[in-house]
Amino acid sequence: MNKADKIGITVVFLCICFLYLPLLWTYYQSKDKEKVVIVNYKDQEVLRVSLQKDDTYIVDGTLGKVEIEIQDEKVRVEKETSSYHLCSIQGWVEHVNQPIVCLPNHIVVLIESTQEVSEGNDVVIQ
Repeated sequence: MNKADKIGITVVFLCICFLYLPLLWTYYQSKDKEKVVIVNYKDQEVLRVSLQKDDTYIVDGTLGKVEIEIQDEKVRVEKETSSYHLCSIQGWVEHVNQPIVCLPNHIVVLIESTQEVSEGNDVVIQ
């Protein structure tokens, strides 16, 4: 292994670390906040529920009913009517901004963290 190989390996390692830091930062920012599950049908919100409520919800998709299950602060599409069952194959999701996309039914299931609204001004412009 010559000097150029060592420099190349170091550059690749630093690039990987540099690209990983925003993901780590996003994870720790949303770690202690309350999370909600948002279900969209054709870009319109049809369901918003806390991730802490363990229950099963049914929403209407393009091809029929889509059954969404929330359990142990995770969400998944349990049953849907589509030819390849792409939504249910994706499995459980527990992290913020990791969507479950069901294109045949035009359904998107997304977890977002809620932020408490503080009283007062966020920005003052003079």
